[in-house]
Amino acid sequence: MSHAYHEGQPGYSETQILHDGCGECKQRSNAVWMAINYMDYITFAAAWKRAVEYERGGLDDVSAAELPVLRALWAVAVQLERRGIPIGVLPSADWLTAFEAVQR
Repeated sequence: MSHAYHEGQPGYSETQILHDGCGECKQRSNAVWMAINYMDYITFAAAWKRAVEYERGGLDDVSAAELPVLRALWAVAVQLERRGIPIGVLPSADWLTAFEAVQR
């Protein structure tokens, strides 16, 4: 399955991670693990940021297709926050150092 032309779809926003009206985006939305797995570094960081913005009520362009991904990433962000990584901070190569500091 190939990606559809996103720009012509109703409700399209270039900042969306997955787009309504696209069969491949819908398939990835139905299997959140697949959506996350296929993201490159930049797309994942954008999705992480959008997840936080969505949960804080700051997005007005969320597609139905990306909503399951944003909710899943938010759940992970909350779990990380409980372990000392602030909401909105995307763990970097130094995440293990931060995690170990919390464990002391």
